[in-house]
Amino acid sequence: MELPDWLCQTWPPIRQVIRTDHCGFSSVRLQQLPREDVLFPMLDRFALVYSAAKRPPIASQWSMNYLSVLFPAVLAGILARNLEIRVWEGDVELLHDDARPVALKVMERLPSFSSDQIAGYWERVLNDHLDPLFATISAWGGVSTKVLWGNVIAVWDGAFDRLRDALDPETFSKAHQWMETPVVADGRLKIRSLQRIVASPVPDICSSIPLRKHCCLHYLLHTPVVGKPEVLCEACPRLHRQPLAEQESYLRSIYHEHG
Repeated sequence: MELPDWLCQTWPPIRQVIRTDHCGFSSVRLQQLPREDVLFPMLDRFALVYSAAKRPPIASQWSMNYLSVLFPAVLAGILARNLEIRVWEGDVELLHDDARPVALKVMERLPSFSSDQIAGYWERVLNDHLDPLFATISAWGGVSTKVLWGNVIAVWDGAFDRLRDALDPETFSKAHQWMETPVVADGRLKIRSLQRIVASPVPDICSSIPLRKHCCLHYLLHTPVVGKPEVLCEACPRLHRQPLAEQESYLRSIYHEHG
């Protein structure tokens, strides 16, 4: 898919997440991905990267890696071209590098759709694709599906943080709110409840930061180092429970590292 310059300049990696050929990568049809006989071997291979870690954080990390391909791809299709990537159908594939998600392979011609179809589209992405996928990830890794659904809203908010300056305010607000109302897990879980925006302890760097309800467990992938803090993200509830001075110090360190 030809993506507009404004989108590629705002989010350079987005050029790589939609492909129309295999580009030398292994592939699996998204329709088959939730099957245990398909996904379990992939997760086993992915786990070799984190040989010292237990399964729950590995399972959560794979889901984050996958969502970091899925959402940029589908959002690029919608926001740039009003095109629909039907991830629940058999002609969309996940390209992966030894189980590490890389891109979605799609048909050269994608169906278009109108704004009145958007709610139905996300309903199918969440309930027809991600819900069974998360059940299989949870079965392999023993991680709560609440953690996995929390990863959804974390990646979603992260994507729109990147897109904020590229979209006009009305388009940005309308698109970001697509995840305000969806309910998953047989109607028991509202996705937006899993992360909220709170005032930042370092307002001179940023006025607000996200706060997850459930930790994604990423810190458990890192071997603890004596005298060093845990490896946490800005949204981690473990960080937000620390004394304010420690929050400020840690946030300044990670913003400095990535800034």
